[in-house]
Amino acid sequence: MLWLSSHWTRSGWAAFGLYLLLAYIGLKLGLHGFTHIILPLMLACGLIGWWLNYRRYRLIADTPTAHAVSAALGHVELCGVARNHPQAANYSPYSGRRCVWYRCWRYHNDRRGLNGNNTLDPFERSSLATLPENSELSFLLVDGKQEVIINPEGAEVMAPHRESWQEGNETLVEEWIAEGDPLYVLGQLQSHGGSLPDQHSFRQDVGAKLAEWKQDQPALLRRHDLDGDGKISEQEWLLVRAAAEREVRQNYQQLASTPPTLHIGKPDDGKPYLINTLSPRQVARSYRLRAWLHALAALLSFIAWLYRGLSA
Repeated sequence: MLWLSSHWTRSGWAAFGLYLLLAYIGLKLGLHGFTHIILPLMLACGLIGWWLNYRRYRLIADTPTAHAVSAALGHVELCGVARNHPQAANYSPYSGRRCVWYRCWRYHNDRRGLNGNNTLDPFERSSLATLPENSELSFLLVDGKQEVIINPEGAEVMAPHRESWQEGNETLVEEWIAEGDPLYVLGQLQSHGGSLPDQHSFRQDVGAKLAEWKQDQPALLRRHDLDGDGKISEQEWLLVRAAAEREVRQNYQQLASTPPTLHIGKPDDGKPYLINTLSPRQVARSYRLRAWLHALAALLSFIAWLYRGLSA
């Protein structure tokens, strides 16, 4: 159960900390506020948490694991080993630790408690913490001899390593994925370079190039206003479009001459983008467990709310 304790501690407990925070607020509001405000909120959070985690569980369970060398482009599940780019290693900003990905934050240690009591309530502690800083630099998933570039922006990342330490009146916290860690990624696979894009992409890029040129009217007139009347005629516009097509086609030829590379990023269709160091089976079990614990929290909240309503 080591995989469960480490990853659950870093991510799952954060979600259930919300229930503890709501319970704390309920104690401050009193019995009436707890019954009519907090319990409905806990019920809603439980249902939303169940749906989000169960959706991820079903997506993971229904997506077969592919090998990077033969994976079809689109939504894929890949497993491999985490590596830095050969000439561009990543380093965490607090400790300077070499890693492929990090998340770090800090919070001030408040010493203003009354009578020497330094215990902070959830509101005070959250107000002292900074927002987490997540690494957005790409790294590699290595599956045999095939390398896939992972773009972590927008991903839900569960890091297996965590460390915290004191610096003056602050506590610094780092989570990271190290080089050599096993890597699981569920996202959208794309290929860049090595081939010419299709006609639809070509037309889109030509349109984007024309829109870019239109934003700089003086330069456009200087280059293509052949008769000097201060505007682009219909015939001159045909020449402008031909120039844009020629420039885009040259860019495509340069792109096609480079070796193709595989990239994984956030899916365009809104599906979850997941990065962690568990096996596919462990990832599915983790989200399934969270889903049913959220469902249990929703059920207990509903029973408590119903009981208080009947006894009122």
